[in-house]
Amino acid sequence: MINKLKAGYVYMKDWPLEDYLNPVFAENRVKKSMNFANKVIPPLLFLTIIWSLYIGGYFKGVPFIYALSLNLEATIACLFVLCIIPVQGLYWFYRRSITPLNEKQQMFYRTLCKKLDHTFTLMPTMRDLEVEINYGLKKLSKDFLKEL
Repeated sequence: MINKLKAGYVYMKDWPLEDYLNPVFAENRVKKSMNFANKVIPPLLFLTIIWSLYIGGYFKGVPFIYALSLNLEATIACLFVLCIIPVQGLYWFYRRSITPLNEKQQMFYRTLCKKLDHTFTLMPTMRDLEVEINYGLKKLSKDFLKEL
C-alpha cells in the first residue's frame, strides 16, 4: 500500500498544470485540491485537539487527562477523517496513473510519440501519457496540447 501511495505522489508531482489540460483531465483540479488540503489540514488537526480540550473543560481548570478523555472517541474519529483525506487523494492518483487510455487519448499519445520520435507502448496508461506530455512540453511548443 505504501508503494501505491508513493507512486500516486510521484504521478501527482509530475503532472503538468497546463490550462489546456483542464477540460480533458481531472488531474489538475485534484492536484490543486490536494495542495490546498496539505496547507489546511495541519491547522485543522490542531484546532480539533484544542476544541476537544475546550469542550472537556481543560481551560476551566479540569485536569488534562480527564478533559481529553471526555471526548476521546469523537476526537479520534475527527483526526482519523482529517488524516485519511490526503491518503485518499494519493490513492486516487495511483489508480489514475495505471488507468488505460481511451481511444482518443491513445491517438493523441501515438501522434505525440511520433512527433517526439519515441516508441509507444501498445497498452499505454495515464502515466505513459503524462511522461510524454512532460517531455513534449520541454521539446515542443504548447500548441500540441490543443490537439486534445
